[in-house]
Amino acid sequence: MIKISDIYPKIISKENLYRAAYMAAKARRYTDSVAEFNFYLEEEIEKMHRELKEKTYNHGKYRVFTVYDPKERRISAAPFKDRVVHHAVHDVIEPLIDKSFIYHSYACRKNRGAHKAIDWAQKFLRLNAFCLHGDIKKYFFSIDRGILKGILRKRIEDKDLLWLSDGIIDSAAYAGEKKGLPIGNLTSQFFANLYLNELDYFVKFDLRAKFYIRYMDDFIIFENDREKLVEFKTRIRNFLKIKLALELHEGKSQIYNTKNGIKFLGFRIFKNHRKLATDNVRRFKKRLNKFGYLLDCGRIRESQIRDSVRCWAAHSSYANTNGLRLNMFNDLMERDERFGGLLKDVLLPLDKVRNGRESGAGMTKRWGNKDE
Repeated sequence: MIKISDIYPKIISKENLYRAAYMAAKARRYTDSVAEFNFYLEEEIEKMHRELKEKTYNHGKYRVFTVYDPKERRISAAPFKDRVVHHAVHDVIEPLIDKSFIYHSYACRKNRGAHKAIDWAQKFLRLNAFCLHGDIKKYFFSIDRGILKGILRKRIEDKDLLWLSDGIIDSAAYAGEKKGLPIGNLTSQFFANLYLNELDYFVKFDLRAKFYIRYMDDFIIFENDREKLVEFKTRIRNFLKIKLALELHEGKSQIYNTKNGIKFLGFRIFKNHRKLATDNVRRFKKRLNKFGYLLDCGRIRESQIRDSVRCWAAHSSYANTNGLRLNMFNDLMERDERFGGLLKDVLLPLDKVRNGRESGAGMTKRWGNKDE
């Protein structure tokens, strides 16, 4: 394996820092911290470049908060200037390290993603009678930072880059974490994916599992021999504990008969069709109710609601959800025609929008509640 070397000057170059500032601001451009940074952009980049070159840079403290969708998660948001540094590091080293990842690792990678993982899971399901669906207990907060640094040293020999990456890793202490990585950092996602690349290599080359897929800490192995999966589970449990100081989530790590379908990444996957997982549908309906209330109160714009619903509809289209979305639309029209009409062209299947010239009530009569 060729190690990364002599790359620190590229990471801290002003050109790369300007590019990193643009990327970091894309999703947060209307916040006060982004506006202030961009107002003094040249001075900020000059100062950041000097601190990184002289190695006087110190990571700032995190803003910590909790979200509850779909489950309780502790999120740590780094100051904007540090997010720029995260991008500067990630955007240079990620393409180099990504080359060593296995093909069927799908989280936080270009030209991968959840939908492609689902496509391959369905292909593997059709070929096998059983699967081991594994999950790691409290993954991000269980990562051993010392082990992570050791993994980076197997890939990187640039001492200046290792100094900077160690500082970013250790900044988790500023979020109040004695162990693990803070959820919310771009670098945390990348480092977490790299950490479990060790598991990928173990499964593929030690266990010699042919049908294996991983999306962050959510992984599946397909087999026709159930007893082999029982053995795999034991060996994976031991590997995670000894090599990575991680614990297999026993309640979520089970062996299933594929003829009954499998739940993976928010979908219920069968040999010839897919459904959205029940909890996904329940959360979206709850969000729609909240949107209706916020719209009535004037606390959200119609365009924001449409964008959010459009994203969910695009995601749900990877399952057989035409009937589900139609039923949702009919329910909205019965409760609030104005709100339902606002979402008609983003919630309904495209063929229904193109062919439907009737009112919402007419649509209900024509298409009914039959699930497609």
